[in-house]
Amino acid sequence: MRARFPFIIIIALLLLTASPLRAGIRQGGINARGIVQSAEISGIDDDEISQDIRDAIRKLVGQPFDQQAADELVKRLQAEKPEFTATTRLLPGDPSDRVKVTFLLEKHENELDDKSNVNTRYTVERVEIQGYDEARLSQSIRDEFKKLIGEKLDQEKANEILHQIEDELRPRHSVIRRVVKGSDRQHIVVVYEVRSVRWIPFVAQPQQHFVYHSKQNFSAAVGANLFHNNDNRLYVGLVNDQDQFLERAAGFNLTFETTRVGTERLGIALRYSRYHNRWQPATELADRNAIYRERNHFDPSITFAFDPRFRVTAGVSTSELQMQYPSIHTSHGNAATGALDFRNVWGKTETGSHAVQASYEVRAGNHTLDSDFIYTRHLVQGQYMFGRHRNRLLIRFSAGTISGNAPLFERFSLGDTTTLRGWNKFDVAPTGGNRMVHATVQYGIGGPRGLEWVFSVDNRGRQVSGSGFRFHVFYDTGAVGERGAPLQAHHSAGFGFGSTGSSGFFIELGFPIRSDRVQPIFMTGFRF
Repeated sequence: MRARFPFIIIIALLLLTASPLRAGIRQGGINARGIVQSAEISGIDDDEISQDIRDAIRKLVGQPFDQQAADELVKRLQAEKPEFTATTRLLPGDPSDRVKVTFLLEKHENELDDKSNVNTRYTVERVEIQGYDEARLSQSIRDEFKKLIGEKLDQEKANEILHQIEDELRPRHSVIRRVVKGSDRQHIVVVYEVRSVRWIPFVAQPQQHFVYHSKQNFSAAVGANLFHNNDNRLYVGLVNDQDQFLERAAGFNLTFETTRVGTERLGIALRYSRYHNRWQPATELADRNAIYRERNHFDPSITFAFDPRFRVTAGVSTSELQMQYPSIHTSHGNAATGALDFRNVWGKTETGSHAVQASYEVRAGNHTLDSDFIYTRHLVQGQYMFGRHRNRLLIRFSAGTISGNAPLFERFSLGDTTTLRGWNKFDVAPTGGNRMVHATVQYGIGGPRGLEWVFSVDNRGRQVSGSGFRFHVFYDTGAVGERGAPLQAHHSAGFGFGSTGSSGFFIELGFPIRSDRVQPIFMTGFRF
């Protein structure tokens, strides 16, 4: 007997976890200082701060005060304005359960002309380690601390010590360096703050974005946390998207995630989504018997992390589809799922930073799960990014294959705002394909320096990327088609401005490479 989507199971699990979640919020301190009534920058004109940071500060309003998020903004302000000392000031709001947050930037007195090295005129009073037992660091690093004390700040030496601490504590910890005022105006304190890395990130599915493709119109997937603390969250998202799907899917998704079940190595996610679907005429004409108007999904999964760089996920995906032809009826696409995910960052800003991400996913629909679609789907993805000073090189690769009869939402397609930029997916393969291969090479210049070890500071689990507004050029190539038929390769090239990675603002112009005509495609938007 076929089971309808288990709303009762979702509600029961949420009720079971409600008490510990509430306790975690109280004990974790996220609400200890109340709801943010206002958030502002003081000591400098707002226009002197990047739009990204200003937007992030505005997003604090209306949310429970999160010390970790505030510390991360202080870090970003300090990095963007090294001639200032950035601190967080809290004032009581009105009513009493509100708090006013001010990010105060104070310029050093008698500043040197070279603002980037302003702190070098001050004497190091002491070196502090925060968030970690200094005695557990190697003797060589502690000896380097002593060499800084009593001398004018040597930025290069202080950064070298930062890299030594990072090398010693990765992958379980990340490190940032700050400079704060000492006991008098002539002295400073060098602080190395050590943070525990999140082993299992929160993951929004689909990824949040608002994008425009000149052949496929607007697509959007946005969301917000209904509640959120260090280890748990309930997330709701709204979707009207044709960028990630063959169809235009409009609906919502609801996700409960806990990234710590007794241990930081173990996490659980429950995801439910419901979409109404509209199709391009080319897709309906090509395979009308595969068309569905509604699809509902329930996807429970469990994740085990071997360390913050490598994790494995297993679960089940149950799907209910309202098919249209030859008459309206219901079909089920139920599959066992598994995934491996690896990511790592290494190297130094001065000589070059490297970031690697690789994943493998498998989905298998079978009779045991009472599925009407019997298939196996494999997908391999990889990404490498190199950053040195203001330069970025991005190389991305993906390949997939499907055996059996898979529903349309499982089939591969190319030609959107991330793949084969310059092509329209409905010209390449209007119903997708069961074989796919794709590669991207992209070079960008401009923006901030280096890549970051971001797993501890990025609570939404975004991929590693060098953010910032920069010019870039790209070349895409790929092929998608049916098993048993020859694959036809497509190529495109273009340029744009924006983030060289998976998040941030972008604006691009892609040109399909073909013999008959060249008709560029314009793309722009945000990825979160």
